[in-house]
Amino acid sequence: MTVFVQLVVSALGFGGIYALAALGLTIIFKTSNVVNFAYGAMATVVAMLVWTAHASLGLPTALAWALGIIGGGAMGIAVDLGLMRRVEGSAPLVSIVMTIGLLLAVEGLTGVIWGYGPKGIANVVGGRSFAIGPISVDRNDLFVAALAVVVAIALHLFYERTRLGLAVRAVAADAETASLMGVSRKWVLAGSWAAGVAVAGAAAALAAPSLGLTPTLMDDAAVFAFAAAVLGGLGSLIGAVVGGFAVGILSDLVAGYISTNLQLTVVFALIVVVLYLRPQGLFGRAAQVRQ
Repeated sequence: MTVFVQLVVSALGFGGIYALAALGLTIIFKTSNVVNFAYGAMATVVAMLVWTAHASLGLPTALAWALGIIGGGAMGIAVDLGLMRRVEGSAPLVSIVMTIGLLLAVEGLTGVIWGYGPKGIANVVGGRSFAIGPISVDRNDLFVAALAVVVAIALHLFYERTRLGLAVRAVAADAETASLMGVSRKWVLAGSWAAGVAVAGAAAALAAPSLGLTPTLMDDAAVFAFAAAVLGGLGSLIGAVVGGFAVGILSDLVAGYISTNLQLTVVFALIVVVLYLRPQGLFGRAAQVRQ
């Protein structure tokens, strides 16, 4: 039982990272109905910006993070206005191909600009782990898990309790009617891309100390985060967080009890079962078609 609890506690860090990355994916899908397959590569750029600001320019950690997040938001706006807006209204396959092409392009450019060698980046929260009985708890893991929950709550309050959040929900529900009511659909979508890339970028910067900061930093983590978003229900903030922690804990249990080679296999097997029983995911809403 001690081993089981230790594995679950140790999974909180990566569970939080998957949850944040899934939130970034969900924010964009929630308004544009586009699954951004390039979000992992774009998130890696944010981590690279944080490293550059801190290690190369010598800026304080907090300022380096702020500049990285702002840079990620600017990149999200540029991608939406410069690329995705061009294929708006096209078949869903077009946006899928566009984001996959963007993934390859961004990852390649990241390697050209920053190089392919691993770079060192420190955890946000340092210090030794502490013990609760026989269980060892990492302070940084707790911070990452708490951050994911706080970000999800903040986003929920934004969407449900603010006028701007109401405007975003209006665009997501009926863009044409929202435009007639004076809501700028153009900037709502651009803002969603900015927020989505920024949140996913925070996940990449938090993952970098453990995975090593390289252009392919988020390749595997993005797959797990995508699985988390689908498991929870694409478009659901609660689902992204629950799915992120579920995938993190499940993959850690598989690695601890079976093999690290089977982590992805077991996670996707679970998703297939869940989607077979509930196609919209655990917290997603089933599409309603009017007859």
